[in-house]
Amino acid sequence: MAVYYSMILWVVFIGLIGEFSATLKKNELGEYEKHISKVFVFIAMAYIVFMVGMRSGVGDTPAYIKMFDDMPSNITLFSPEQYTKDRGFTILSILFKQFISQDYHVWLFTIAVISGLAVAKGVYKYSSNYFYSLFLFIVMVQFVWMLNGMRQFIVVSILFCNLDLIVDRKPIRFFILVALLSTIHVTALIMIPVYFYAQIKPFTMEQLIAIVIILVVGLSIDKIAAAFSYTLEDTAYEGYLDAAATSNGSNILRSMVAMCPFVLAWFGRKNILDKKSKLIDVSINMSLASGLLYFISSLSGGILIGRLPIYFDMYNIILLPWLIQNIFEIKEKRLVYFIVSLCSIAFFYYKVKVGMGMDYVSDILNLYVK
Repeated sequence: MAVYYSMILWVVFIGLIGEFSATLKKNELGEYEKHISKVFVFIAMAYIVFMVGMRSGVGDTPAYIKMFDDMPSNITLFSPEQYTKDRGFTILSILFKQFISQDYHVWLFTIAVISGLAVAKGVYKYSSNYFYSLFLFIVMVQFVWMLNGMRQFIVVSILFCNLDLIVDRKPIRFFILVALLSTIHVTALIMIPVYFYAQIKPFTMEQLIAIVIILVVGLSIDKIAAAFSYTLEDTAYEGYLDAAATSNGSNILRSMVAMCPFVLAWFGRKNILDKKSKLIDVSINMSLASGLLYFISSLSGGILIGRLPIYFDMYNIILLPWLIQNIFEIKEKRLVYFIVSLCSIAFFYYKVKVGMGMDYVSDILNLYVK
């Protein structure tokens, strides 16, 4: 826990330095706005990347290490028959092993850098409060995907920093990006229908219909998977069915936390609609989908649905700071920040200490921290 607490303290510390060193610059309307150098955002993320990159035994890391060690060290030895799952990730890893390093520490650290830079870039591009977004990234336990589920999080983080492809409605470029990323983790394909869902105007009948569709499809996913289970036999995904049968699914608390930004947006919908921000409209839709999928996962096996919410949950760290800044009066903002921060830290403690038991292990740093 001490390692994860240190991430929070680091982001808060760098955030304070960044705020104090901010300068005022004129925007296009001639109004002065506070400007914080992007350097501080990346410095804040750097410590998270360092600790993630130095790990050697957290979550599913040992399985990834074994996978990397078992891979051939020359691309000519790559066998499509042997590697039937997410071949893009496998090919890139073999090329890394051939031309850069056969040390899994370097490989893990490189992946941490790629994901961390993508998150930091997305936060700087889209957040109204950079450091609070990074704070939420930790206390809402989204950073854990860098430790446990890193292959999927590569996809999530790259899509996150390219949110403008959805906001600015550039479907061709977005679909090409999704197709490429699906070779790293096949769940990326869910983002193709999500592109159209994200264009829905919040708080409308269309959004209500989308809610019904998500719930119906999500709650039926186990039956759908069972009906087509024969197609997964003797494939790299055969294990998902067994895992679904034994998984307890997500904790209902996770759904409540993920849904909070959407609920807050509902109460402040008048101000939101007046702002006419496409970025926030998309983020609201993503927040809603995140809460619904976590809810569905809590009622099902969790393995099929449980992997999907992170594609949507990331946008809460953009939405929540914006809501606090724009739907509350100045005197209320500090109180809301305090309440949200306190509740988030309590959730962080529960998930990391009680819910996950994510002991930190690093053979390079000679650390084993419970």
